[in-house]
Amino acid sequence: MKRVYLSHFKHLLPPTKGEQNALNSWVMRSHKRSAELMGESADWEKLQKYFVSSDSIQTRYSFSRDLDRDWKDCDIYALTPEYPRGMDIQKRADFFQLQALQSFETLYPASATLPDHLVHVTCTGYVSPSAPQRVFANLEHSPAITHAYHMGCYASLPALRTAKSLVKSEDFNVVDVVHTEMCSLHMQSHVHTAEQMIVQSLFADGVIKYQLSTTKPTAGFEVLFVHEKLVPDSAGDMTWIPSSHGMMMSLTREVPTKIALGLSGFIEEVCEKLSMDWDDLKNNSLFAIHPGGPKILDLAGDLLQAEPDQLKASKEILKEHGNMSSATLPHIWERMLSEETKREYVLSLAFGPGLTIIGSVMRRVRA
Repeated sequence: MKRVYLSHFKHLLPPTKGEQNALNSWVMRSHKRSAELMGESADWEKLQKYFVSSDSIQTRYSFSRDLDRDWKDCDIYALTPEYPRGMDIQKRADFFQLQALQSFETLYPASATLPDHLVHVTCTGYVSPSAPQRVFANLEHSPAITHAYHMGCYASLPALRTAKSLVKSEDFNVVDVVHTEMCSLHMQSHVHTAEQMIVQSLFADGVIKYQLSTTKPTAGFEVLFVHEKLVPDSAGDMTWIPSSHGMMMSLTREVPTKIALGLSGFIEEVCEKLSMDWDDLKNNSLFAIHPGGPKILDLAGDLLQAEPDQLKASKEILKEHGNMSSATLPHIWERMLSEETKREYVLSLAFGPGLTIIGSVMRRVRA
């Protein structure tokens, strides 16, 4: 049976880096500006209390340069009498495509060795032909391309499952996975709710690529399996829906509770697949937990009875980058490669619309 390995990470930092307090202040100013233009009002002092604080996130990155620009000069949030909600979804999609094209050109210069197949992952911009199709269109030997779109934060694991299956087939030896997430394009400055304050102070942009192949790397992971489970009676608790001015996300207060209720059964199924006792797996694993928010990360850590070193990479990435949707777990995996540890496995967990719990188990590989 073919073994499949994950390695060769490369991430790109979006051009705009913002301190969390400054970003939160700009989000509030954007809401006040939009409300003023539309003749609305809200309890701003109360709403401000829902921002994710700098205790949990220190910096976030964005492809948009709108922070601290004059409103009329903004790329997306040109909050003027003509555009009180900012640019419409067409303009946001155009901006996404331009930045995605530039990202792919950076990741794959003319001298780059191309994979046999590429999986493009995003939930923040859907344009066809896609950025990788345009970049590789005129090459004599372009890679086959699979699009893994609209799954939200947990998409890295279905993409991992897809890429693993492609590598194990007869047709492809090397499969790259590339994430281009631009959550900053989808702030709803005209929707003044506590839910939106949380979302808009949590999410950020991220781009990362990595490779799956049957060649054992000097540093990487052997992918053992991916497992997925839907939480009953939870379909309305997390949504990601196109709207006229970007994608609209909703999160109910029940999400952490329902994740907690579903996680223990999920872990039992993972252990059964591995034929391992939970104590053995727990004590011999690092935990790559998608930080859907600080509370979800803390809750998952408590349920898993995690030691500080087991969650170190997950907490560091949240603090340094925020929630980059599907690009977050790959950043955590990349960080884990630099950690010195005797723990053999990486147990990954992510949560998304469905409500979906999905996870993977990988074995660390060293030269």
